[in-house]
Amino acid sequence: MDETEQAKRIERLIRALKDMQVSVVWNATRELARFEGAAVAALPALREVLNSSDHASRLWARYAIARITDDLPTHLPIFVAALEDRTTLFPGMAAAALAGFGPLAAPAVPQLIRELEDADAEYRWSAAGVLAAIGPSAAEATPALISILNDPDEKVRWYAAWALGEIGAKAGNAVPALIVALNDIDDDVRGYAARALGKIGIPAAESAILALRTLESDENPNLREAAAEALRRLETAS
Repeated sequence: MDETEQAKRIERLIRALKDMQVSVVWNATRELARFEGAAVAALPALREVLNSSDHASRLWARYAIARITDDLPTHLPIFVAALEDRTTLFPGMAAAALAGFGPLAAPAVPQLIRELEDADAEYRWSAAGVLAAIGPSAAEATPALISILNDPDEKVRWYAAWALGEIGAKAGNAVPALIVALNDIDDDVRGYAARALGKIGIPAAESAILALRTLESDENPNLREAAAEALRRLETAS
């Protein structure tokens, strides 16, 4: 959209921050965040939302402020503390906000590692999702992610495999566990494990080539594609 349309859109979103429906406020804050510095005019209204009685509205307003001002370090302690909120936020909401910062959220890795041990599977896979968004800077989480490749919840397992793939070469210690995960009962886990091995690359994942070749004839086309993609990465580099 051009600058005029963008300005009109931002103004409409600013008005939406005063809506009585909290879901409208959440959506408005998240969309304002996407405009980043171009939405500086929204900062006064967003700061008013920080006084809301709704905890989630305050969290998303802070997210938008951090994105617009390009100042995550100032706000990061609030997001890290919110990860432990089990009463006022929906499961995974704080993690979703942190994931939006990508690698900039790396200082939250120690708390995210602790979240991987939560009794609630939604918190475990949400934390793994943030680690995936952080990428190579989350390498210290590799042992914890390896441990949840055996999680009873399949969604946790495939988020763990995804995160290890996004960490990439620094997650080389995960190769044996990912090879085992190629035999998981859940095809999504198998696919994410295959892609992770390809992203970890040579030399760490060279030992996975034979196991990946056995998947090229799997009946699941998505799994065949994941294995082929991983093999292209590994065999091109070898």
